Amino acid sequence: MKHTVDIKLQPLAWKVLKKQFNYDGNAVDLGRGWLYNIVTQCLRRHPVISPWEFSRMPNGMVDGKVYILEYDYNRYGGYMSISKQANLSLILFRRERERLCNLTATAHVMGGVSRDTAMRYFLEKEGYEDDEITFSALRKHYQRHYRHYEDDILHDLKELKCAKQHK
Repeated sequence: MKHTVDIKLQPLAWKVLKKQFNYDGNAVDLGRGWLYNIVTQCLRRHPVISPWEFSRMPNGMVDGKVYILEYDYNRYGGYMSISKQANLSLILFRRERERLCNLTATAHVMGGVSRDTAMRYFLEKEGYEDDEITFSALRKHYQRHYRHYEDDILHDLKELKCAKQHK
């Protein structure tokens, strides 16, 4: 039997959860994957809401639910602190940003598409709004962390081509 846990996440985090995991209209079923383990480790038995917790709550959080197994509900509890919810949102946001940057780098290197066009395409394809992840923020992150990645991809492609010719 499964229990639901109420959590508040950023809108982008909910989109990612609904896209990557089973969503039945009521709650997201995380299965037994990597995120399920993180969620269960963040649970506690009783809600403890201190003034410090309220100061940690970011704006724009959206209510939602996730399923956990009855065993884990009895073992860990069914409440997650506000700071843990904010951290979970941040984890999902960063993973999605990295995925978008990887797709952009691949499209740019392999397809010859400009970086800006690829970023705009993937943001539009996924249906992200400006309040969830902006083009400028994604571009800034890409410029800082993924420009060298393009060179690595090109270098690997050249080595593979040379290895293929030598066989």
